[in-house]
Amino acid sequence: MSARDMNDLSKWCVIGAGPSGLTALKNLLHCNIETECLEREDDLGGNWYFGSSTSRVFESTRLISSKSLTEFTDFPMPREWPAYPDHRQCLDYLHRYSEHFGLGNHILFQKSVARITPLQRDNIRMGWCVELEDGTTRSYAGLIFASGHNHEPRIPNIVSGFNGPIFHSADYKSPNVPCILKNQRVLVIGGGNSGCDIAVESSHHAASTFHSTRRSYHILPRLFMGRPSDLRGERLLKMGVPLWLRRSISRRVIDRTIGLPEKHGLPYPDHKLWETHPIINDNIYERIDKGAIQPVPDIAKFEGGTAVFTDGRHERIDVVIAATGYRLTFPTISALEPTASRSIPELFMHFLHPEANDLAVVGMIQPDSGQWGITDLQSQVIARMILADRKAPRATTWLQKQRQRSSSDHFIQYIDSPRHALEVEHFHYSKRLKKLINGMNKRLRHAPV
Repeated sequence: MSARDMNDLSKWCVIGAGPSGLTALKNLLHCNIETECLEREDDLGGNWYFGSSTSRVFESTRLISSKSLTEFTDFPMPREWPAYPDHRQCLDYLHRYSEHFGLGNHILFQKSVARITPLQRDNIRMGWCVELEDGTTRSYAGLIFASGHNHEPRIPNIVSGFNGPIFHSADYKSPNVPCILKNQRVLVIGGGNSGCDIAVESSHHAASTFHSTRRSYHILPRLFMGRPSDLRGERLLKMGVPLWLRRSISRRVIDRTIGLPEKHGLPYPDHKLWETHPIINDNIYERIDKGAIQPVPDIAKFEGGTAVFTDGRHERIDVVIAATGYRLTFPTISALEPTASRSIPELFMHFLHPEANDLAVVGMIQPDSGQWGITDLQSQVIARMILADRKAPRATTWLQKQRQRSSSDHFIQYIDSPRHALEVEHFHYSKRLKKLINGMNKRLRHAPV
């Protein structure tokens, strides 16, 4: 590329047309920033495009956060929809969002990224070269990664001793796909939302379902007295109720609805409520009480078709389903490589590069509530960062100072595990994003046109 062409670079690229990519594209276009989106699949939706190679939802998946705390900031979900829409409604909502804001013409489908390299002149980065799997290249002024963090399944090494079928929850679609569970002795590993949902579903089809977790978790109901539980929690947050009191109130709510763990023969969790990602499930305790799910501890080893658990228990197993999370991966790009001391990139609030203004990530978070509205706010910050970089040095300087501050919100101490590396407390995280947006708006108003 010639020096003149490099100087003319103005278009930004969003990688991924799932929920995060769509709102990033929308917010940049709204600020008149020329942008296009590269999507590897043949349609939009990302994780919610059920049946696509990158989708991780299964046939019965529905939201675990209510629609009011999930939707984008300026595009509400239909009022007639249930409080917790299923994956088909979620995909429909994303299509409606794209159509409403005219995003379709800016998305290039079946464009899988192979490699990304900087465009440099005199050792100064002037943009990015994106090489696609089809061998073509495209050049951009900046990049936004919105391709999600559920690409590379994490399979525990211990299952290598098992001589039967093993698959990850990423590949689970139904009790018949990829493996027929009927009349099988199924072991589900992992205490997250996917693990609990699969264990419940398996318990209605399998001969026996064993659910192995390293620890006991706090489980919350979707509804309390007909209203989404997370909306009741949101009200307490807006009232400024202290954390200890919110925990006390929530424990009473749990006890009055699905019951506390100890009432179902489970050990009391070794951590406080909200120190792990919330598990939302209305049915798992009922299935445990009926004996349809047998809780078991961590696995010590496999001996052929037998699982040996840390409490010494032995069980014959036919199928193993590992709901054990994902490793965070990006297309090859040195600027986003994890450091030696961290398993994730060193980013301000998990979305802004500490120094570069031509690189950002949307959606690399695990909030304790709905995510799409939060990624909308992230994208609004990024759009203003781009505008400031072009015409408002004071705004750029102000944002740079904010990025030198600690990313931690310090409101909740999450347990130390790979599963919680990206965990954020949604209320205060969103509040901080809104302060960044308002601060940038104030400074951009005084920028020359």
